[in-house]
Amino acid sequence: MMKKSIFAVAVASALTLGAAQAETVLYGSIRYDYENSKAKNTLGGAEDNSKRLSNLQDAGSRIGLKGSEDLGNGNAVIYNLEWGFDGMTQDEKNSFTTRKAILGLTGDWGTFTAGRQDNPFKVTIVDDSVQDDFNGKNVISNASQRAMTTTLTGVETKVTVLDANGDVDPVKSAEASAEATAQNFLGNNASYSRVGKVIAYTTPEMAGFQANVAMMMDDSLYGKNDEKNIDLWTINAKYAYDLGANGTLLAKAGYIQGKLADKGKSKAWGLFLGYSQDAFAVTASYADGNHKSKFVGSNVEGPKEKSKGWDLGASFSFGPNYFSTVRATYGQSQVKVEGDKSKVKSWAVGFEQKLSTRTRAWVEYGNEKTTVKQVEGSAKNNVISIGMRHDF
Repeated sequence: MMKKSIFAVAVASALTLGAAQAETVLYGSIRYDYENSKAKNTLGGAEDNSKRLSNLQDAGSRIGLKGSEDLGNGNAVIYNLEWGFDGMTQDEKNSFTTRKAILGLTGDWGTFTAGRQDNPFKVTIVDDSVQDDFNGKNVISNASQRAMTTTLTGVETKVTVLDANGDVDPVKSAEASAEATAQNFLGNNASYSRVGKVIAYTTPEMAGFQANVAMMMDDSLYGKNDEKNIDLWTINAKYAYDLGANGTLLAKAGYIQGKLADKGKSKAWGLFLGYSQDAFAVTASYADGNHKSKFVGSNVEGPKEKSKGWDLGASFSFGPNYFSTVRATYGQSQVKVEGDKSKVKSWAVGFEQKLSTRTRAWVEYGNEKTTVKQVEGSAKNNVISIGMRHDF
């Protein structure tokens, strides 16, 4: 009830402010879809008893407030509050989650923001990509972002198995560790799209060039975090070249480094290249990083985990106002630990029809396969999504 009450007050305040000052805007997006999926997991020799399942679900609905106050001399306060909500849930008490909560200052000198906001490194490697334009929530995940996620969190899991005499069984321990790592890798989907407790600075745009730097400080992130001040930092840059009637070229690069878990440090870099015009777009992204792990309960360093991922995508729009679009994408990510590689391969195709500038419908299909070295079997998932979205 608390979340609902807070949100109700926020909406009421927004409507009141909206009448008094044009700088405050209430906006949102309602996204629903029918999803038909089949997940088959035989990792570790598990028996396949998967079935196709149908579900009506929310595909990423959100609502928010944004605005500014003029401070004079070309400066302004800016703010953005955004909540995600599940309009299909049966549990009315747990529908809303915080996506963004930003307060900042902006002017000719650039923009400074603080609070929960988009991860700038994720923006570098994912935003503006064909993958990011797919509508179904579970149709496709960005392989470059998966590489960033496994870099930040690590996947290596050590399990000790004792024999009848109470001694460590090296063979069974290795097998159990490989299977635990496999399941951990399977659960490391593309995440960290947004991060909290962040301060960021973005330069003004200069002849198509723009850069940003951000850092996260969270003393409650994990038990021993009182030893350091900055948990995560990132620096990114982009350059957009306008070709006029021939479209736009976009290039982005970024670097991220930090420690999000008690067991290790991480660093990654990424690149993005894209070309777009009214009827056609093609994008490519790449991320590469490593995670220095430590064995649980000790300061002994474990093996270095190397992650990398890449994506390719293309779309073609046609018809009146280019309202009809077909798109396709393929991506692959992997984690390498002591020579053993775990891989995820994913691809998707889709058709989108805009019914207006704010309303669209779609039909999409996605397929994903995960394999882990030294572990029998694989995990496969395919999804069909049919849905509609309205923005306001």
